[in-house]
Amino acid sequence: MLPEKRAAGERLDYIDSLRGFALFGVFGANLFIFSGLAYMTDAQKAALPTAAIDRTIQFLELVFIETKFMGLFALLFGVSFWLFLSSVRARGLEGTALFYRRIFWLFVFGSIHGWLLWAFDILQFYALWAILLPLFLRVSLRTLFAWAIGFAIVAPALVSGTQSVTFWGHLLDKATTNAAALQGFSSPHYGEMLRANYLYNWYLTLSFGQIGYQVAVFGRLLFGLFLARAGLMMDLPRYRRVFVWTLMCGGIYGLVANTFDASGMLDPPRGSGFVWPFTAGLIEEAGYLSLSLAYASALALLFQAPWGRWARVLRSMGRMALTFYLGQTLFGLWLFYGFMPGPHWFAKTGAVWLVPIWFGGYALQVAIADWWLKHFRFGPAEWLWRCLTYWKLQTFRTPAYAS
Repeated sequence: MLPEKRAAGERLDYIDSLRGFALFGVFGANLFIFSGLAYMTDAQKAALPTAAIDRTIQFLELVFIETKFMGLFALLFGVSFWLFLSSVRARGLEGTALFYRRIFWLFVFGSIHGWLLWAFDILQFYALWAILLPLFLRVSLRTLFAWAIGFAIVAPALVSGTQSVTFWGHLLDKATTNAAALQGFSSPHYGEMLRANYLYNWYLTLSFGQIGYQVAVFGRLLFGLFLARAGLMMDLPRYRRVFVWTLMCGGIYGLVANTFDASGMLDPPRGSGFVWPFTAGLIEEAGYLSLSLAYASALALLFQAPWGRWARVLRSMGRMALTFYLGQTLFGLWLFYGFMPGPHWFAKTGAVWLVPIWFGGYALQVAIADWWLKHFRFGPAEWLWRCLTYWKLQTFRTPAYAS
């Protein structure tokens, strides 16, 4: 049976704030892609006037941001699955059927986003893997934990080991695809951008490494479901000691493992066989997950501190996560891509200039989210998603501002 701890419409501030915090890292990581740095050759990056400091910025981004915040975002999707079922079943509705309708529309949003705007969309994959989540509702917590670790850490490592002894890497040449991306995304014509986006989408889809990425996403969905079912995300004082140990152990191991990974120390030499890439994959994936959990634990502890109210400023953004995830794409396209009426900084900006854009842009988003939810019940994307899920027009404005 699902717990009915939440009254209908009640928000969990910690989870909302953690989701808002996850968007901070997602925004930063994605800016490095939007800017064109991800497609540039080493020679092109070295030609930038800020190349020396750019290398330091990119190294720090790899250690502290890359994969960790997207993993946290995926973990929270697993938590949200449990909370959604709890909420709708508490109202006497059929939770599983509504959940499948909900993720169908999420897949539609993600497909439009990924194919028409940005190839790195993650929503499609959340929706596809979420189809399997109801299968894990009745398994024991111990079994669920084992499945989560298996998919989040072991399975991607197996993919890495297998890839090293096969001939299947990328079916499309990376250098050629990156060159096409540089040309297409800087083009003033939407059609050329769309062709480059289509090509890069298939480049990502057809890579062997995509299998490892996908199963790791599913593992984090399962891990989020485990945390929600165990109650760790809802009863912070009770699990304070767990958060302290997770912050300490996860933070130390995650920092060491991600530093090794970012510095290339875990890169297997050519012809290394299965064992080295598999072992390196275990270290890397465990490091990614450990740092994600350390971040979540740090925020949980901050919530219990006397100054914890400051962490709650992120909750509005967390409640509008879909709106801001899509909005960050529009901002990135406006700032960098050639077909948008913006500054057109694609492949012209070093990593050092992305930092003030990242922090300033995020602060602006937090302010907008806080203002918006004083006037409206949902973000625009959340409102549409909710209407489609329940197949009923939802009240949009807050009672104080309703006409």
